[in-house]
Amino acid sequence: MKKLVLSSVLALSGSLAMVGCTQASAVSETQTTAATNMQQGMQGQYYKGGQMGKRGGGYGYQQLNLTAEQQAQMQALREVQQQKNQAKRQQHQAQMQQMHAQTQALINSPTLNTTALNNLAEQQAAFAKQRFIERVQNQHAMAQILTDEQKAQLAKIREDRQARFKSGMGKRAGNGNNAPAQ
Repeated sequence: MKKLVLSSVLALSGSLAMVGCTQASAVSETQTTAATNMQQGMQGQYYKGGQMGKRGGGYGYQQLNLTAEQQAQMQALREVQQQKNQAKRQQHQAQMQQMHAQTQALINSPTLNTTALNNLAEQQAAFAKQRFIERVQNQHAMAQILTDEQKAQLAKIREDRQARFKSGMGKRAGNGNNAPAQ
């Protein structure tokens, strides 16, 4: 009798293990497929084969029918910016790890050191400020390459993009408010 019960339990646990593995495999395939689809979709829209702004930048420049000279100037600016970013990347990662460690120490301490918290917030703000300044300087340099007509066209493209974004946000906000309570 014990052998019959034991063999039944083993058979049942083996079946459950197989079902669990099958479901885990299906979930894994679904997640992989979703990630692949998202990556392929991004390549089709903005990334153009994995390189954002291959034809003139990621801020609407690709729609401006740039001349060959303008494209070369934009490419040179992007390469300089990329080299600057690569040089700063390791330093930035080290700073972020240090700030994360400091944040965790503040969170886990029995009392909150407001002076250390304020210093950490100031470091974060200074870093964000510097990134903002560099981004605007880079966009300014790119805008100087454009003709007046291209600048006007770029402004219209950005206004249209902002309007689409706002209308999409409104639709999402409307859908969220009408969700049934569970």
